[in-house]
Amino acid sequence: RRDHAQGRQPGRTRLARRIWAIKGRGGPGIPVWPRRPTRTNKGKIPLFIVGVDAVKDAVYARLKLTQPGPGAIHFPRRLDADYFRQLTAERVVTRFEKGRPIRSWQPKRDGERNEALDTFVYAHAALHGLISMGMRLNEEAEGIGRSGANTTLAIIPSSWLRR
Repeated sequence: RRDHAQGRQPGRTRLARRIWAIKGRGGPGIPVWPRRPTRTNKGKIPLFIVGVDAVKDAVYARLKLTQPGPGAIHFPRRLDADYFRQLTAERVVTRFEKGRPIRSWQPKRDGERNEALDTFVYAHAALHGLISMGMRLNEEAEGIGRSGANTTLAIIPSSWLRR
């Protein structure tokens, strides 16, 4: 049995602690974050299927914005050109099967790395997961603004670090 001495919280599920198993799936009609996880997998664990195409569409639309403001993505100056190459390593390809258009995201060049895009997509999906579980981001930001930006947070050392 896992207990507090091992740094775990007994009786509290991973879902309650906002630890989620996720899997990306492309294709039309798959939501960014599902209403509930699926359990139809080998371990019967709750698995959230992330609609990666919907997120990539949203990310690329936001990358096209040229003016700062709502929806614009802000990047720190420390990021290099390789990061942005990875972030923009894919493109939408439309092919036709039986006369119907099929959209899919494909690498621009074979073997091109896209880890920056993948992590951005999963971070965006995680935000949707937090919102679906009741996080109110605007209220959180207003609370931080009211309390002042110079407030210091208490550091809670992990028992794991004392091993």
